[in-house]
Amino acid sequence: MPLRIRATTTGAGLILLGLLHLLAPGPLLAAARAGYDRVLNVEFTADSGTTRRVRFVGLVMLAVGTVVSAIDETVSVGTERT
Repeated sequence: MPLRIRATTTGAGLILLGLLHLLAPGPLLAAARAGYDRVLNVEFTADSGTTRRVRFVGLVMLAVGTVVSAIDETVSVGTERT
């Protein structure tokens, strides 16, 4: 049974995540640091451009989310068993 996803829902999610990246890169980097330490057991070292790159990713997510949310279609995702 395929999973049906509305494009507007996906777009809204991308917009929210993009805003989070733009407005709060510090907490996101702290979460990444904790995740790298616990899951990967490696040290995460942010340099001077890390915050700028996180904000750039947020800007891209915001732009893509705006375009995707304007699409009024449903996408079916699934695999067929043979």
